[in-house]
Amino acid sequence: MEEYNILENLFYQHKFNESQYHEEWQRILTNQGMLKKSFNKWQKKMLILIIDDQGLITEKMAMDSFASGVKFGVKFMIEALGT
Repeated sequence: MEEYNILENLFYQHKFNESQYHEEWQRILTNQGMLKKSFNKWQKKMLILIIDDQGLITEKMAMDSFASGVKFGVKFMIEALGT
């Protein structure tokens, strides 16, 4: 029987699939382009800073969610094995 390692699968075998977000990326790029057309230089710079900060927050939230999920999984495993 082949040993199945969940962490190995998460870190090395799981591939991020950008194509599943194609529609969302297109909408964002279209809307960003429309805003840029009507903005002056300063407003464009502020828009880019806002978008960058939103992306950073999203990345941090994803990492926090992953860490919380791992902690929950470990606690669940310890509790399940302890009973």
